[in-house]
Amino acid sequence: MVFKYKSLLFLFLCIFFLITSYLQANIIYDKDNVIITEIDLNYYKKLHSQQFNEIISNSKAIKNLVIIKKLVINLKKNNPKFLEKIDENISNELDVENIKSEIILDILRYFKTRNEFIYTYIKNDFKKDDLKNIFNSFDNLNLPLSNNNCLTIIKFVDLKYNSDFISIFYKNLKNQSEDLKISIDDLDYNVCINEKNREIIDKQIFKYANIIIEYKFNEFIYAQ
Repeated sequence: MVFKYKSLLFLFLCIFFLITSYLQANIIYDKDNVIITEIDLNYYKKLHSQQFNEIISNSKAIKNLVIIKKLVINLKKNNPKFLEKIDENISNELDVENIKSEIILDILRYFKTRNEFIYTYIKNDFKKDDLKNIFNSFDNLNLPLSNNNCLTIIKFVDLKYNSDFISIFYKNLKNQSEDLKISIDDLDYNVCINEKNREIIDKQIFKYANIIIEYKFNEFIYAQ
């Protein structure tokens, strides 16, 4: 499974808007060599919402922006090679040379760094029980079934507690596979997950992993 959140391309238009208006922004935080403007705050809140599918308060967003600045300052000082790797990853999707605002680049660096922790966790430490917990968070998981490779849909079934589906979905997640075949009442079916359903599930996995890695990520920030 490939998470769509890796891509930073959706930020492209926002960046150009912010570059042109950055110098006119009101300063809302200025302490310990960290300056945050109103534009920084609004940009971060928008990105946070897109990244984690939640609305963040101004106070928490400012706190996160301070952490972002601390992370980048410490990386520059103590782990420049890691920062260089992050910048290379960003450069694969955006022209870093055209990002004139340092805070904008720092936010991108922060999310790329945090994403590294999230994807490492999903790859190495994410268990089938974690997937069960995620599926349990849904009111239901009604998905279409087919017996001809999704050419036609036979019926919709709530697979929230279906152990066969949980097992094959977990296996596919680990193996980057898209083949979803399960058995119900001794009959074989294809589970036909469309792009919308896949995005909903992926977002919940991403959100779950983001919570789990919080402690290790904070350790990484403050150990720099």
